[in-house]
Parts: sequence; C-alpha cells; structure tokens
Amino acid sequence: MLISLWSFCFSFDLYVGDKLIYSSADLQNAMSWSSFISFFEEYTKVLGVDSPSTGQIGDFQYLVWAGHTIGFDKNANVFIIDGITKKSKVVPLKDILSAFQLLFIEQESRIILPDMVIDKVSQIGDIIEITYKGINRLVYKQEEGLIAVLSKGYVVANGSVYKPGQLVRGLPTDKKIEQEIQMPGLIRLVLAPEGFSYHTLVITRLGQSLETSKSDVVVLYSSGDDRIIIRPYAPEFEGSDWSFYAYTKKIAQQLAVRFGLKFEICPIYDLPVGKIAMVLLLSDEQRLLEIEEYLKELLR
Repeated sequence: MLISLWSFCFSFDLYVGDKLIYSSADLQNAMSWSSFISFFEEYTKVLGVDSPSTGQIGDFQYLVWAGHTIGFDKNANVFIIDGITKKSKVVPLKDILSAFQLLFIEQESRIILPDMVIDKVSQIGDIIEITYKGINRLVYKQEEGLIAVLSKGYVVANGSVYKPGQLVRGLPTDKKIEQEIQMPGLIRLVLAPEGFSYHTLVITRLGQSLETSKSDVVVLYSSGDDRIIIRPYAPEFEGSDWSFYAYTKKIAQQLAVRFGLKFEICPIYDLPVGKIAMVLLLSDEQRLLEIEEYLKELLR
C-alpha cells in the first residue's frame, strides 16, 4: 500500500493541449534527454514553428532553438541552460520551458503546454483578424454589445494561459459574426449588423447622377426583361464589403421570388460599393410602386 501511494505521488504526465505526450510513474526519472528531444520536436511541429537543432560533442549533447541553447553532460549529470549550469540527473523541464519563454500550467501531476498561441488580434472596419500558431482552439459567443472569444482548449494570449471555457478576449461591437474564414495561422471574422437600419430608400432611373449617404438603400431602374441585378462581392476591400453583399443578395432574392424576377449577379459600374444597392429592369415600370412597398417591408 505504501509503495503504491509513493508511486502515485510521484507520477508525472506531460500534455500538449489535451494530448498526452509523455508519462512516468517516477518523478526521479521524469524524462530522459532523448524523451525530451522527441517531445520538443513534436511540440514545435504542433505550433508550426522552426524545429530545434540538436547535436553531440563527446558526452555533451545539446539543443538549440529560437536563440536558446540547452546542453547536457550525461556523465556529469549537468545541464547548461543559456550558459547557466544546473546539476540534475533528469531534464529540468520547467527551467527549460521558462528559458524558452514557453508558457505552461501545472495541474496536480500534470504539466500542460497550450497548443494554440495567439500572436495578435486586430480589427479594421468590419473585419477582425486573429493570427496564431498551432491549432485553432477558439469559439465565439455573441453577447449584448460584445463578441466573447472563448477557449475550447489551452490557449496562450496576452501573456497568460487560458483553460477550456475561459474568456480570452472581449471584442466590443454591436454587430454579429456574419462569416468565419479560417486559414493556416489566421482567423478572419467578418461582422455584419444584426439588422440593417436605413435612412432613405432612393429609387431613381439608371444612368442618372446619384448622390446618397452611406445609410441609403439604392434602387436603380430601367426598362428590361424583368430582372434584378446586384454587383458581386468586392474582395479588394478585404472583407469589409461582405456584409453589404450578403444582405443585398438576401433582399434581392426575396424580391425576385415575390415578383417573378430573374436574379443576376453582375459587376455593374453604376452600383455603389459599401451599401445596399441593386438594379431593376422591368417590362412594366408600373410595378415599381408595388416593389417599393414590399422592399420597405423587408428593410423594416
């Protein structure tokens, strides 16, 4: 019974995120040098950063990574961490992680290294960008006046480690997430209003000069074959046009179904960017008043 209790007290588990990387029942043999090398090479792969360089000169083995050097003399049981000597028979893991400036947490007999490291969170207009290393471990919760960025794993951000379910960042906004675009090392959140509020519905003949405010909804009309046209999404605006495009498309498709119009997406120069705008080509322009009333209902 005493032997079992002693083994339990000195057990040791090493995790990267929720994945067990290494386990030992005896703290005194927590991790050999070769096990440490294997672990660290695996961890750099998870983060997607440069792998360490390793080598050996006689009995002296070493690892170099990110400007830091770890050396080990297996006969003398001496570790050298960035020039500082430490006497130890086993790898002084926490000392090495601290020297490498890698954050971790301890939970009972566990050491857990996060598998997501957030480098930067920035916002330009209606685009939020999150650059990171590792694996995407974020979820988002819409709250009043706020988008809550929550960890669904172990995440490093703002110089701290966040456990699953913790708030990593609160992003003040009165808009909702319209789209989440994921790329390696980059998350892009495209925001859109919960509902568009408009100042004026501007309906004018196609080809006439036009001056409108940002909150106006623009409808250009002309004689044609009963068609409704919107312009395509403009990628050169780096996503800031997405919300207007998506909302315009939704409204135009509803008008097309209601009035039996053909729906088309076409790059028409006359349609302004950054607002709800469309072109109506009608065989009977008398229908314009009925379309206008229904459009007002949709916008409300």
